[in-house]
Amino acid sequence: MKEKLSHNQWLKYVRMGKDNFMYLVKNLSPYLETQDLMNITVEKQTAIALISMASGKSNAYIGRLFSIPASVIAVIIENVCDAIKSLMPQYLKTPAAYDLENCIKDFEQKWGFPQCAGVVGSIHVPINASNLPENASDYINNNNGHSVLLQGVVDASYKFWDINIGWPGSVHESRVFTSSVLWLKGQDRTLFPNTLKELCGVKIPIYILAGTSYPLSHWVLGPFLDEATSKKEKLFNEKFTFAYNTSEIAFKRLKARWTCLVHGNICSIEVLPSVIAACCILHNMCEMNNEMILDSWIIKSENTFKQPIPLPCNTIIGPQAENIRLALAEYFVDSKTLG
Repeated sequence: MKEKLSHNQWLKYVRMGKDNFMYLVKNLSPYLETQDLMNITVEKQTAIALISMASGKSNAYIGRLFSIPASVIAVIIENVCDAIKSLMPQYLKTPAAYDLENCIKDFEQKWGFPQCAGVVGSIHVPINASNLPENASDYINNNNGHSVLLQGVVDASYKFWDINIGWPGSVHESRVFTSSVLWLKGQDRTLFPNTLKELCGVKIPIYILAGTSYPLSHWVLGPFLDEATSKKEKLFNEKFTFAYNTSEIAFKRLKARWTCLVHGNICSIEVLPSVIAACCILHNMCEMNNEMILDSWIIKSENTFKQPIPLPCNTIIGPQAENIRLALAEYFVDSKTLG
């Protein structure tokens, strides 16, 4: 049957072309060949998992499509997602040396932010309340729905290079962030090399951009709040909005490809973190290979689940954060004047 599918059908069902799908199968084979599941081939197991993740349909629905019990579908999804996670060192990792240099260049060329290595943001992934343990109330977000959080840092090309998965939906984004290994490394100055660039008399370290629900630090910069009034603050916020949109677009593309992230019925709470991680890895794989994404997918996924509005965080850790942000704001004014 696979020989008869058009390229558009490959995209529709598994979100990637045939060549990339077969490449994925090849890489997952060492992890899946040992699984004795009704003599189902690795290729078919992979297809079942990707169709399920792309469609967001229930295991019972997918089971009927393939004449396989829903309980076996659940096992296949878990096994395939665990196998996909083995590809994380290849597709999703903190950029080092050469990759980091290119990442910073991309941000400056596209959005004008020098020394920027990424943008951090988060989304809620809905879950079925019936799949939750006794502490189900912990998962209620400020939209009164049940969810878990996915926090991610993206580069200028909409690819994730860090993810944090599984905190209950009631937890504030800033707590998720400040409890992460990413935050600890950033605060200890071990996340990035100590490469400084002097702008307007201030030595600027490598940093990431963050929305209003995150704390500011020497390596985490957000917009000016409280109705920024000065010319430079307004210009900074204007440029920030365009750059921060990188994160918004990345998450929209992620959810559009893998609509299981907006339907909330694919698996149990125990397996969900593995599924979310697999979706992020597959998203990066698709972006690296320039796989097409349709606007209709994005519109449909955005209309399926309304994201809770993040609560603000006014924490600023140390004077260096303010000094760096003010220097960048001054730099943008100077650059505009010279331009």
